[in-house]
Amino acid sequence: MKVLLVDDHALFRAGLVLLLRTKHPGLEIHEAADVAQALDRLSRPRCADLCLLDLDLKAGSGLEVLHRARELAPAMAMVIVSATENPTAVLACIQAGAMGYIPKSASPEVLSQALDRVLAGEVFLPDEFAAVAAGPARTAPALTRRQREVLIRLNRGLPNKLIARELGITEYTVKDHIADILRILGVQNRTQAVIEARHLTLLDGSAP
Repeated sequence: MKVLLVDDHALFRAGLVLLLRTKHPGLEIHEAADVAQALDRLSRPRCADLCLLDLDLKAGSGLEVLHRARELAPAMAMVIVSATENPTAVLACIQAGAMGYIPKSASPEVLSQALDRVLAGEVFLPDEFAAVAAGPARTAPALTRRQREVLIRLNRGLPNKLIARELGITEYTVKDHIADILRILGVQNRTQAVIEARHLTLLDGSAP
Protein backbone atom coordinates (compact mmCIF):
# COMPACT_ATOMS: atom_id res chain seq x y z
CA MET A 1 0.00 0.00 0.00
CA LYS A 2 1.19 3.52 -0.84
CA VAL A 3 0.49 6.23 1.72
CA LEU A 4 0.81 9.97 1.10
CA LEU A 5 1.31 12.07 4.24
CA VAL A 6 0.51 15.77 3.77
CA ASP A 7 1.49 17.93 6.76
CA ASP A 8 3.60 21.08 7.09
CA HIS A 9 5.02 20.11 10.50
CA ALA A 10 8.18 18.10 9.87
CA LEU A 11 8.32 16.77 13.44
CA PHE A 12 4.75 15.43 13.29
CA ARG A 13 5.41 13.87 9.89
CA ALA A 14 8.52 12.15 11.24
CA GLY A 15 6.61 10.78 14.23
CA LEU A 16 3.75 9.54 12.07
CA VAL A 17 6.13 7.92 9.60
CA LEU A 18 7.92 6.15 12.46
CA LEU A 19 4.60 4.89 13.87
CA LEU A 20 3.39 3.67 10.49
CA ARG A 21 6.63 1.91 9.60
CA THR A 22 6.87 0.29 13.02
CA LYS A 23 3.37 -1.19 12.87
CA HIS A 24 3.12 -1.64 9.10
CA PRO A 25 6.64 -2.17 7.72
CA GLY A 26 5.38 -2.96 4.22
CA LEU A 27 3.99 0.51 3.59
CA GLU A 28 5.47 2.76 0.91
CA ILE A 29 5.26 6.26 2.42
CA HIS A 30 5.57 9.56 0.56
CA GLU A 31 5.50 13.02 2.14
CA ALA A 32 4.36 16.50 1.13
CA ALA A 33 4.93 19.62 3.23
CA ASP A 34 2.54 22.02 1.47
CA VAL A 35 -0.29 22.27 -1.05
CA ALA A 36 2.01 22.56 -4.07
CA GLN A 37 3.95 19.42 -3.16
CA ALA A 38 0.71 17.56 -2.42
CA LEU A 39 -0.86 18.47 -5.78
CA ASP A 40 2.35 17.54 -7.60
CA ARG A 41 2.29 14.11 -5.98
CA LEU A 42 -1.45 13.69 -6.61
CA SER A 43 -1.01 14.43 -10.32
CA ARG A 44 1.21 11.36 -10.75
CA PRO A 45 -0.28 8.02 -11.84
CA ARG A 46 -1.14 5.69 -8.95
CA CYS A 47 0.22 8.29 -6.52
CA ALA A 48 -1.14 6.59 -3.39
CA ASP A 49 -3.85 4.33 -2.03
CA LEU A 50 -4.38 6.42 1.11
CA CYS A 51 -3.73 10.09 1.88
CA LEU A 52 -3.38 11.34 5.47
CA LEU A 53 -4.07 15.05 5.19
CA ASP A 54 -3.73 17.99 7.57
CA LEU A 55 -6.25 20.82 7.13
CA ASP A 56 -4.00 23.69 8.19
CA LEU A 57 -1.24 23.96 5.60
CA LYS A 58 1.08 26.81 4.71
CA ALA A 59 0.17 28.72 1.55
CA GLY A 60 -3.12 26.91 1.16
CA SER A 61 -5.80 24.76 2.72
CA GLY A 62 -6.05 21.04 3.23
CA LEU A 63 -9.68 21.28 2.11
CA GLU A 64 -8.38 22.55 -1.26
CA VAL A 65 -6.17 19.47 -1.50
CA LEU A 66 -9.14 17.26 -0.60
CA HIS A 67 -11.30 18.72 -3.38
CA ARG A 68 -8.50 18.46 -5.95
CA ALA A 69 -7.72 14.91 -4.87
CA ARG A 70 -11.28 13.90 -5.70
CA GLU A 71 -10.54 15.02 -9.28
CA LEU A 72 -6.93 13.85 -9.65
CA ALA A 73 -7.10 10.55 -7.75
CA PRO A 74 -10.75 9.61 -7.18
CA ALA A 75 -9.91 6.06 -6.12
CA MET A 76 -7.58 7.17 -3.32
CA ALA A 77 -8.93 7.12 0.24
CA MET A 78 -8.64 10.48 2.02
CA VAL A 79 -8.38 10.72 5.81
CA ILE A 80 -7.98 13.99 7.70
CA VAL A 81 -5.37 14.05 10.49
CA SER A 82 -5.57 17.54 11.95
CA ALA A 83 -5.48 19.72 15.05
CA THR A 84 -8.66 21.40 13.81
CA GLU A 85 -11.59 20.12 15.85
CA ASN A 86 -14.31 22.43 14.58
CA PRO A 87 -17.35 20.18 13.92
CA THR A 88 -18.34 22.32 10.93
CA ALA A 89 -14.92 21.81 9.34
CA VAL A 90 -15.08 18.07 10.03
CA LEU A 91 -18.54 17.87 8.44
CA ALA A 92 -17.29 19.79 5.38
CA CYS A 93 -14.49 17.24 4.97
CA ILE A 94 -16.87 14.28 5.17
CA GLN A 95 -19.22 15.93 2.67
CA ALA A 96 -16.23 16.51 0.37
CA GLY A 97 -15.45 12.79 0.38
CA ALA A 98 -13.03 12.19 3.27
CA MET A 99 -13.49 8.70 4.72
CA GLY A 100 -12.39 9.63 8.20
CA TYR A 101 -11.08 12.21 10.63
CA ILE A 102 -8.37 11.66 13.24
CA PRO A 103 -7.72 14.53 15.69
CA LYS A 104 -4.07 15.23 16.49
CA SER A 105 -5.12 15.62 20.12
CA ALA A 106 -5.83 11.89 20.28
CA SER A 107 -3.66 9.81 22.58
CA PRO A 108 -0.92 7.71 20.95
CA GLU A 109 -3.02 4.58 21.56
CA VAL A 110 -6.12 6.06 19.92
CA LEU A 111 -4.06 7.44 17.03
CA SER A 112 -2.49 4.03 16.48
CA GLN A 113 -5.87 2.28 16.54
CA ALA A 114 -7.38 4.87 14.20
CA LEU A 115 -4.55 4.41 11.70
CA ASP A 116 -4.98 0.63 11.85
CA ARG A 117 -8.65 1.03 11.00
CA VAL A 118 -8.20 3.43 8.10
CA LEU A 119 -5.37 1.29 6.69
CA ALA A 120 -7.85 -1.60 6.76
CA GLY A 121 -10.27 0.51 4.71
CA GLU A 122 -12.68 1.38 7.52
CA VAL A 123 -14.29 4.74 8.19
CA PHE A 124 -12.98 6.32 11.40
CA LEU A 125 -14.67 9.23 13.12
CA PRO A 126 -14.54 10.02 16.86
CA ASP A 127 -17.92 9.77 18.61
CA GLU A 128 -18.18 13.52 19.21
CA PHE A 129 -17.89 14.19 15.47
CA ALA A 130 -19.92 11.19 14.34
CA ALA A 131 -23.04 12.62 15.98
CA VAL A 132 -22.58 15.91 14.10
CA ALA A 133 -21.92 14.19 10.79
CA ALA A 134 -24.96 11.93 11.19
CA GLY A 135 -27.34 14.77 11.99
CA PRO A 136 -30.43 14.64 14.22
CA ALA A 137 -31.74 11.31 15.44
CA ARG A 138 -34.44 9.69 13.33
CA THR A 139 -36.10 6.34 12.87
CA ALA A 140 -33.99 3.82 11.04
CA PRO A 141 -35.31 3.21 7.51
CA ALA A 142 -35.97 -0.29 6.22
CA LEU A 143 -33.33 -1.81 3.96
CA THR A 144 -33.63 -4.96 1.91
CA ARG A 145 -31.41 -7.90 2.79
CA ARG A 146 -29.20 -7.24 -0.23
CA GLN A 147 -28.91 -3.53 0.55
CA ARG A 148 -27.81 -4.38 4.07
CA GLU A 149 -25.25 -6.87 2.72
CA VAL A 150 -23.82 -4.13 0.50
CA LEU A 151 -23.87 -1.65 3.39
CA ILE A 152 -21.92 -4.04 5.62
CA ARG A 153 -19.24 -4.24 2.95
CA LEU A 154 -19.17 -0.47 2.56
CA ASN A 155 -18.47 -0.38 6.29
CA ARG A 156 -15.48 -2.66 5.63
CA GLY A 157 -14.20 -0.23 3.01
CA LEU A 158 -14.53 -2.67 0.10
CA PRO A 159 -14.57 -1.26 -3.45
CA ASN A 160 -17.45 -2.12 -5.77
CA LYS A 161 -15.45 -4.84 -7.53
CA LEU A 162 -14.84 -6.81 -4.32
CA ILE A 163 -18.41 -6.29 -3.12
CA ALA A 164 -19.64 -7.73 -6.41
CA ARG A 165 -17.27 -10.69 -6.10
CA GLU A 166 -18.28 -11.49 -2.51
CA LEU A 167 -22.01 -11.28 -3.25
CA GLY A 168 -21.89 -12.94 -6.67
CA ILE A 169 -23.46 -9.98 -8.48
CA THR A 170 -22.26 -7.52 -11.12
CA GLU A 171 -20.57 -4.20 -10.38
CA TYR A 172 -23.50 -2.45 -12.08
CA THR A 173 -25.87 -4.07 -9.61
CA VAL A 174 -23.62 -2.99 -6.73
CA LYS A 175 -23.71 0.60 -8.02
CA ASP A 176 -27.50 0.44 -8.19
CA HIS A 177 -27.71 -0.84 -4.60
CA ILE A 178 -25.33 1.88 -3.37
CA ALA A 179 -27.37 4.56 -5.14
CA ASP A 180 -30.51 3.22 -3.43
CA ILE A 181 -28.75 3.14 -0.04
CA LEU A 182 -27.61 6.75 -0.40
CA ARG A 183 -31.13 7.81 -1.37
CA ILE A 184 -32.78 5.91 1.49
CA LEU A 185 -30.31 7.24 4.08
CA GLY A 186 -30.46 10.76 2.64
CA VAL A 187 -26.69 11.10 2.21
CA GLN A 188 -24.32 12.03 -0.61
CA ASN A 189 -21.45 9.56 -0.45
CA ARG A 190 -20.26 6.22 0.90
CA THR A 191 -18.59 7.65 3.99
CA GLN A 192 -21.74 9.49 5.01
CA ALA A 193 -23.72 6.30 4.41
CA VAL A 194 -21.53 4.35 6.84
CA ILE A 195 -21.66 7.12 9.46
CA GLU A 196 -25.44 7.41 9.17
CA ALA A 197 -25.86 3.63 9.26
CA ARG A 198 -23.83 3.43 12.48
CA HIS A 199 -25.86 6.30 13.93
CA LEU A 200 -29.07 4.44 13.12
CA THR A 201 -27.60 1.14 14.45
CA LEU A 202 -28.17 -0.48 11.06
CA LEU A 203 -24.77 -2.16 11.36
CA ASP A 204 -25.25 -3.59 14.84
CA GLY A 205 -24.31 -7.23 14.88
CA SER A 206 -22.55 -7.06 11.50
CA ALA A 207 -18.97 -8.09 10.89
CA PRO A 208 -16.42 -5.33 11.67
